[in-house]
Amino acid sequence: MRYLLSLSAALLVSSVAVAAPAHKTPASKAESFSARQTHTEKQADGVYDLSGLPSFSGKVAQFLPSPHGGVFGLVLEDGTQVFVSPEQTHALAGLVKPGDIISIRGLKGRTLPIIRAFGITSPRGRGMQDNFIAMPVHSTEMIAGPDLVLHGEIWQQLYNANGELSGVILKDHSVICITPREAARVANLLTPGQMLYAVGTGSSGELGTAIDAREIGTSAEKMVGIAVGDAPPPGPPAGSPAYDIIPGAEEH
Repeated sequence: MRYLLSLSAALLVSSVAVAAPAHKTPASKAESFSARQTHTEKQADGVYDLSGLPSFSGKVAQFLPSPHGGVFGLVLEDGTQVFVSPEQTHALAGLVKPGDIISIRGLKGRTLPIIRAFGITSPRGRGMQDNFIAMPVHSTEMIAGPDLVLHGEIWQQLYNANGELSGVILKDHSVICITPREAARVANLLTPGQMLYAVGTGSSGELGTAIDAREIGTSAEKMVGIAVGDAPPPGPPAGSPAYDIIPGAEEH
């Protein structure tokens, strides 16, 4: 009888042990945070150590919208233009917003108010880091939008990441993009403080308004043509003496 009671007790203890849930070690705060991180936040850790790059901070005044949709950077309240790689532009709009004070790791222009950003951190602790892989400036699905007419006082000249003049930013935050070659040709029209009218294809949305200018001028009645993209500048009109001359042919 005692033997049977002992055997029953042993079986009961064994069944309780099997049914009892295994004890789980509480996950550390770091592990829990990592599990909740978004892809953009994880990019802040990146492959490269950016701590050796200069650090800057400032308040975001506006995005730099692209005529093809999206953005290619932002402008700080002091007028500094901050550029990111084309791969990072999609994450930028979801990371920060106008009015945010952000931290930047990157390289500043020697004389121009530009920064090539390799890492940006928002005031909410989220960040992104450039992975240094070159990407096309515009993806193949991006197409030109409808014609837009912009006009207003020029706030500042617009540069690209190479420091070349490439348009202007108006005081109403809209952006007029011009190729560096054409911008150099009409630089007298791109002076901060003067009025500018521009027509071209582009996009307009919550991230801003931007066009690739096809015509610009100090007024709607005084417009000059602008070559868009990589198109060559307009040649001599048909029937003129220079019409049949191929540039460079006379050198051979």
